[in-house]
Amino acid sequence: MFRIWFIAWLHAEWTDSSPWPALWKAWPLDLSMAGYLLALPVLFWFAGVATGSKGRRVFETGISGFNGFFIALLVFVFGANIFIYQEWHTPLNNRALQYFRTPASMLDSMSLGFKLGSLVAYSALVWVWWRIYRWVVGADLYNASTSAWNMAWLPTILPGLLLAIRGGMGVMPINESAVYYSAQMFNNHAATNTAWHVLHSMIETRSTTNHFRFMDDSLAEKQVIGLYAPKSDYTPHDWIERPSGQMPNVVIIMMESMTAQVMAELGGEDGVCPNLSRLAQEGLLFDRCYGSGYRTEQGLVSVLGGFPAQPDQSIVLLEDKASKLSSIPKMLKQAGYSTVFFYGGELTFANIGVWLTHQKFDRILSKADFPRGQITQHWGADDRQVFQKAISTLRQTPQPFFSTILTLSLHSPYDVPFKSRWRGDSEREMFLNSAAFADDAIGEFFEKIRQEPWFPNTLFVLVADHGHYNPTGVRMDDPRSRQVPLIIAGPLIRPAWRGKRIHTIGNHHDIPATVLDELGFSAEPFPWSKDLFDPKSRDFAFYTNENGLGWITPEGAGFYLFQKKEWQHFSGALRQEDGIKAQAYLQRLYDDFLKK
Repeated sequence: MFRIWFIAWLHAEWTDSSPWPALWKAWPLDLSMAGYLLALPVLFWFAGVATGSKGRRVFETGISGFNGFFIALLVFVFGANIFIYQEWHTPLNNRALQYFRTPASMLDSMSLGFKLGSLVAYSALVWVWWRIYRWVVGADLYNASTSAWNMAWLPTILPGLLLAIRGGMGVMPINESAVYYSAQMFNNHAATNTAWHVLHSMIETRSTTNHFRFMDDSLAEKQVIGLYAPKSDYTPHDWIERPSGQMPNVVIIMMESMTAQVMAELGGEDGVCPNLSRLAQEGLLFDRCYGSGYRTEQGLVSVLGGFPAQPDQSIVLLEDKASKLSSIPKMLKQAGYSTVFFYGGELTFANIGVWLTHQKFDRILSKADFPRGQITQHWGADDRQVFQKAISTLRQTPQPFFSTILTLSLHSPYDVPFKSRWRGDSEREMFLNSAAFADDAIGEFFEKIRQEPWFPNTLFVLVADHGHYNPTGVRMDDPRSRQVPLIIAGPLIRPAWRGKRIHTIGNHHDIPATVLDELGFSAEPFPWSKDLFDPKSRDFAFYTNENGLGWITPEGAGFYLFQKKEWQHFSGALRQEDGIKAQAYLQRLYDDFLKK
């Protein structure tokens, strides 16, 4: 039933290839999951047979309690998968479950009607499936004919369950590849048993083994060293002015979901972001920048810490590892900078508050620092409120300062207090309206701060935390969904450099090396970050999600599917050696992640 609901609800994902064959292609994983769910009740039932009639009531109660619990759990898992997939375009997994640790923050993104509707639907489905269960098994699990002779079936049933769980007698146990039958990822995800996938991802993410190993470690290391060739002896560019030799203030504006698809200069829809266009004309535009992940916490660690996203993990959720990362605020704090972070939402979401605390920010302002009247969106204070808070706070902050402003208005449910020419109720129209609002708030911010005393000595870096599938509906394995604006702007840009475009292909985790090198700081603590101004920097970008890894070079772009073990190409054609470099990159990155 849930698979039919999944396919029908997500009809926008359909392609020319029908997803309905997933209903019968799914049976290997469905059978394996059924084996897991039956194992304990079957053992309980035989234990009741062995103890005789006196102990059977205890085991019968245990079996009913076990099955009742799992009916409630599975209804939640299969139902949540539909809405997680609608937002992330990837099945429910262990990473998604981490966000349920902060339910208040998660619920903030949902309307009251959706919450109530979900609760009613969940309760109704649990009741229906419980009634079906009782109808199938009957009131009594043991009947008058049950006797010790039934134990004779145990040696037959247990091996059958083990075979079902394992997926047969083959050399390798079953995994998701057994149901990947189509070239269309949505069809394969429809055929994947969500409960089995969640269980598998929980086991994998607790492993200390690198399960993204493609080659010998020495070969992988050699490939990655080649990607990060020794820096040239070039002198940092003269694009930045330093009045009286002062260290400049640095403000990074991380724009929620601000995809390149809404910026005309990057091939996006015209007229959505005129203020970003103006800033690009006044500053430097990096027109081949990509986000390696697709979540805000991944973007934070990439932009501030220079650490790329991992396919199945978010390092920020693992405090012991995340605290070992270097970051721009840590380095600038040691150099005498004041540091302050602004966000209109909850810091508990995805554990970002803990990670930010480790980054040596003097002040971290969030939703709790805004009066109730300024909480205008489900996620918190809208971008205008956040920028106004930044203006008043930075006015009193000792210079030089480093500040990060994380926006939130371009996030579902796209409930911004703003009306543009995109007034429809479709997700596309609401997304574009919210993007226009976010851009308008940025334009208003820059108009206001031109009169601030700290403005003349400030460098601004504007970049998205990650890309998005909207407004064109491209899939998250498509590089178009990962391309993001990267703009360096402000009065410190020399006139001769204003309006220039930098065509180097890179990621937003290259920002630490790019900015710190130009400011005279060492970028050695950021081994995964390259200077996009360095003429010797290699042209490549990496991105990933649970399904695979993406790689972009001047020759083309492709995405390697983990389960199918094959590349799909989006533009041009990646050379074989580029595919090897991409796999080596992920292998070494994950080794680094595990060692932290």
